[in-house]
Amino acid sequence: MGTVGLLIDRLIARVALWFARIGGVMILLIAVIVCGDIAARNLLNTVIFNSFEYSIYLFAAAVAFGFSHALVTRANIRIDVVYFLFPQSVRRAVDFIALVCLAAVGALFSFKAWDLAIENAMRGVTSNSALAVPLALPQTFWALGMTAFALTAILLLLRHGFLALSGRGPAADALAGIAREGESELAEHARPAVDTEVGR
Repeated sequence: MGTVGLLIDRLIARVALWFARIGGVMILLIAVIVCGDIAARNLLNTVIFNSFEYSIYLFAAAVAFGFSHALVTRANIRIDVVYFLFPQSVRRAVDFIALVCLAAVGALFSFKAWDLAIENAMRGVTSNSALAVPLALPQTFWALGMTAFALTAILLLLRHGFLALSGRGPAADALAGIAREGESELAEHARPAVDTEVGR
């Protein structure tokens, strides 16, 4: 089970990383088409890409695609005003509750995103603009990112619960706990040791 768990952790991290990279490419594409429109407007007095509308769709999808990686790398914002005042066992329980809430929100967002995309596809809804973009197309990419986020949160929740219940508290903390200020760099150097601990 330890080897399987380690493989699952690495698979989650790799898939989340590739989703984030795709989101980064979308952000880069936004920059390209915006610059293209700026140049065309100044040189040719026209707009080529209609970057404003496309950038809205690309940005929404890019943000959703980055959620999973943010969760895996613990880059999501959590309020730690009183977190470190509690004993480790309480903090571990709070981490589990946070993952439960995150998984529930992710699942809800994913369900609603697919519901909206499918409904708009069936109705043939298009954007209220000259481009008349079928809204189901960008909403599908948005829903895909939300689904990846929800699945990542659920898998991390299960892994955290398993590690905590099997007596591997430090591994569970490394998976979902809040790092103290200055610990993030140390965590990167210690990651091989953490992977070994999680894979036991």
